[in-house]
Amino acid sequence: MPQLVVRAVLESSRQEFEVIESALGLYPAIARLPERQFDVMVLRYVLGFSTDTVARIMGVTTATVRSHCHFARRKIARELGIAFDTDCDDEE
Repeated sequence: MPQLVVRAVLESSRQEFEVIESALGLYPAIARLPERQFDVMVLRYVLGFSTDTVARIMGVTTATVRSHCHFARRKIARELGIAFDTDCDDEE
């Protein structure tokens, strides 16, 4: 049941991101991510949860969270035409 609530909140966030306009196009780029990558980005960077907490919420390992985060950030950087720096990962 808690995962259904989390899913509903995350999908609501996706719809809000789709309508937010930004000069860089960041929010629309986040909204276009695959589901699991979107979930990680919202939970980690929008809501500010730790990697461990995100893993517990999603029912996956911390390594999976880090992987989704890495690929999401790379995809967003590519879409926005900016360099992706793997040295800037901000893990705890």
